[in-house]
Amino acid sequence: MRKKGKKRAIMVIVSFIALISVLGVFMGGIVSGKDIEKKHKAEYAPIRSLMFIISSHTSNILDAIMMGDYDSVKKEADIVVEKSESLLRSFFPEGEPVGKWMEGSGISGLDQNNPKMVQAVKEDVEKYILKITSSAKKIAEISTKQNIAETYNSFDLMLRDACFKCHETYRSKWPEWPEWMQIGGG
Repeated sequence: MRKKGKKRAIMVIVSFIALISVLGVFMGGIVSGKDIEKKHKAEYAPIRSLMFIISSHTSNILDAIMMGDYDSVKKEADIVVEKSESLLRSFFPEGEPVGKWMEGSGISGLDQNNPKMVQAVKEDVEKYILKITSSAKKIAEISTKQNIAETYNSFDLMLRDACFKCHETYRSKWPEWPEWMQIGGG
């Protein structure tokens, strides 16, 4: 009976120390990504919420591919097409001046009062949206073959050729990882 009591006491102490350690890390912002969150909140624009929706459905495509749920792959890819097209309408409403939201869009150096610059950005965004929509349609089409490798490869191509290229062009650089994470391979 005495051995069990000692073991319990040790477990309680170890658990308490672990809890304090974890809380210290999170409260200190080391793991919580406060620097990254602060940087990108400063660049918030209404378009972010739509991008979050597209990102969510893109993640769902990957999940469905990995589970071999080809019906869900098609469904999610179709939603990515729909939301991507609405993204373009949100960025550049037909027949209306570009919205005031562009001031806080995070697109560095964008002057919404410069029609040539706005037109160049519009053409570029149209190019990326076309890549996303055509890639998502291809993912939906390929998923009907129920070939996991081919479906994944088309998904990966969309990420590399559309998503990442656009983000490299229009997003500001992400802050560097903290040194302790670089050392640990994090």
